Amino acid sequence: MQTPSVKKNKIPTVILVGKSNVGKSTLFNKLVGKRKSIVADENGTTRDAVVDRVVWYDKTFQLVDTCGIFEGKNDEIYEKSKEITIKSLSEADLVIFVVDGRKGLSSEDYTIADLIRKSGAEVILAANKVENEKIYQKNLPDFFSLGLGEPFPVSAEQSRNLDELIETIINKLTSKGLELTASEYDENIIRVTLVGKPNAGKSSLFNMIVKEERALVTPIAGTTRDIIDEIVQINNKNYLFVDTAGLRKKSRIEDFIERVSTMRTIDSIERSDVVVLVIDATEGITRQDQRIAGLAEKNGKATVIVFNKWDLVKHADKRVKEYLDQVNEKLYFIDYSPVVFTSTVSKVGYKELINAINKSYESLHKRVPTSAINSAIQRMIIKPPHGLKLYYGLQVDIRPPTFLFFVNKTEVPESFQNAIRRTIRENIEPFVGAPIFLKFKERE
Repeated sequence: MQTPSVKKNKIPTVILVGKSNVGKSTLFNKLVGKRKSIVADENGTTRDAVVDRVVWYDKTFQLVDTCGIFEGKNDEIYEKSKEITIKSLSEADLVIFVVDGRKGLSSEDYTIADLIRKSGAEVILAANKVENEKIYQKNLPDFFSLGLGEPFPVSAEQSRNLDELIETIINKLTSKGLELTASEYDENIIRVTLVGKPNAGKSSLFNMIVKEERALVTPIAGTTRDIIDEIVQINNKNYLFVDTAGLRKKSRIEDFIERVSTMRTIDSIERSDVVVLVIDATEGITRQDQRIAGLAEKNGKATVIVFNKWDLVKHADKRVKEYLDQVNEKLYFIDYSPVVFTSTVSKVGYKELINAINKSYESLHKRVPTSAINSAIQRMIIKPPHGLKLYYGLQVDIRPPTFLFFVNKTEVPESFQNAIRRTIRENIEPFVGAPIFLKFKERE
């Protein structure tokens, strides 16, 4: 089986590095113009490399927020975060090394400075939290001792010198001959969000798609906190793939960071075209999976159902029908969705997943002739409830496909609405992966 060719979008990449709590995430949010990185006082809040674009007039570059590098922490998640940060140094076009202009330097800053020098990356030393000029001047000699040139004073919290910092970044990138204009990837892009319970394998699936370890993959539930995305081109189609934090039950969301992660995940669903519901095949469909599917359907998003970890299912080849029956029983409200079985360990299901995403996206934008709608409605086996008359119908919108029906009264039972949807799918267009929205308007 031939694997679809994957090409990543290449625009200049700038990464923010520094120890924990120097304000990298606040600076990231200010530069990209949105609250994307989670900001909190806890060490190691940012775990994944969070990516977005900075747009400055007709110039654009990619900005990456990385985990804070700090000492005295040896757990698996931190070590993997640090490994990704160090790897990104050698791949970046420019590094912004953020230090604390208020508290000065620590041994961790010198360690990071050594890492940057070894990588050979071009660097801007940014002293953040410079709200008090006297304190900054007191720490200035220490900043020069890093051997990375004159520091650039900013205050992300107060938006001080941020415009000047962006201009400096653009000048350095331009001087290297890099192209900073918007690319064709910004148009006709398919936005795909991976959602599911914690530890369902979303990050592993995301990494398999983008062919790179961008999202952290560990056996610890709840590893991903931030929204991670990557623009890739697969067989000449442009996609924005988004990996999200696992959605838990509300009663189990305990700390501030996890609450924010959950809000970001829901926001990501609302901004997407296609939602890929990743289900742990060893657990089957749970109530939380049903809730997540309901969020996608309610927001009018196309959906693809993925049973991941298929390699861990005993006698998997004989149990496909069993899992499809689960979908019909527990996810009946999105039973129009394509179902894909994947294993990131044995690299199974990748091509099928991409095909399912494409099919669902096409369905989301499909229009059907008005004549076909009315012809099918007239042939409906199920008659309208007593007193209800359907005069005429037409498709009025896409994303999702939306149909308007003129009736003698707008109180249309849900059972009859489902019959209309079923008639459209069976007789006109299946709209695979896309929900169908109905509207009713009273007419004499």
